[in-house]
Amino acid sequence: MKSNTALSGKKPNHLLRWIPGLLISAVAIIALTKFVNVGNSIEILRNTNIFYFILMILFTSGFLFVRTIGWRALLGKKATYWQTFLKLNEGYFINNIFPFKLGEVSRAVFMGTTMKVNAGKVLSTIVIERVFDLFILAIFLLLLLPFAVGMDWVKNIAWIILGIVISCLISLFFITKNTTKVKSFFIKIGNRNSIIKKYILPFAISVLDGFQSLQSPSQIVSGFLGIFGSWLVSFVQYSVLLYLLVDNPKIWWGAFTNTILALGVAIPSAPAGLGIFESSIVAALNLFKVNQETALAYALLMHIAQFLITAGIGFFALMKDGYSIRGLFTNLLEQKELQHEVELSGEKHE
Repeated sequence: MKSNTALSGKKPNHLLRWIPGLLISAVAIIALTKFVNVGNSIEILRNTNIFYFILMILFTSGFLFVRTIGWRALLGKKATYWQTFLKLNEGYFINNIFPFKLGEVSRAVFMGTTMKVNAGKVLSTIVIERVFDLFILAIFLLLLLPFAVGMDWVKNIAWIILGIVISCLISLFFITKNTTKVKSFFIKIGNRNSIIKKYILPFAISVLDGFQSLQSPSQIVSGFLGIFGSWLVSFVQYSVLLYLLVDNPKIWWGAFTNTILALGVAIPSAPAGLGIFESSIVAALNLFKVNQETALAYALLMHIAQFLITAGIGFFALMKDGYSIRGLFTNLLEQKELQHEVELSGEKHE
């Protein structure tokens, strides 16, 4: 009876964790339908030249190719370009079909298996990648905000992000220079709790080892240039589509829209940022008096192109690795169950 009760208590928790993101996406979609004539946007999309759609797919592919260069540099020579490219798309695909940004953890696990290293070492490169993203996002926001009227409140967010990034970089520098001491600290904590020692400590140690392997300046610089290059490709992509759909846009509108989108999709939402993706773009373009129906059509075209290319490559990569979507979903749920059990056990030990 006890185990059945525990099990029945766990299942609703999974559903409850989905609810906040689904609600936020639902609110975003309702707001769009209230303030934007969705029917007109769909009609604009239907009448859009198919060449524009193909062009956005090519740009998204270019983004993925350049992004792969950055991540591979952080991973080191042991990873091939093709392996890195496939695992990157697997992660994006999983983010598009599952909540909680599970794609980041998944690609660490997949790449770790391929490279025959602990997933924690791979996860450390993804952490660095995200720190680079935040740094680039904050810098471009601060550079572009003076040109955007009515967005002064975003400046505070940009400064906060930049402060967090600088703090993270200082922390990472401290960790890489004092890895032995940090490891000793974690081991001391782990020895106090058998659950932490068995499940968490090995992973934490592997993440620290991963940070330690990123001390090569050339590796860090190459990784940053690759990530920065992918942002530049994305900026050009968003600007080009604006020139195709909107009369006389300013050259920086696309970059600004892209940065606001990056802020928006960081909010918990349904898989693929459904609703949040579109509302973020419509809100950004509304500052420049772009017709809302055209802005929504722009967002939908961009979202569909990005989803299809990452889904196509990601699905191919998963099949190549021998995974099915159903099996992957079951495995992720089992991992959530295990994580929940570890948390409960940890609370009991405390």
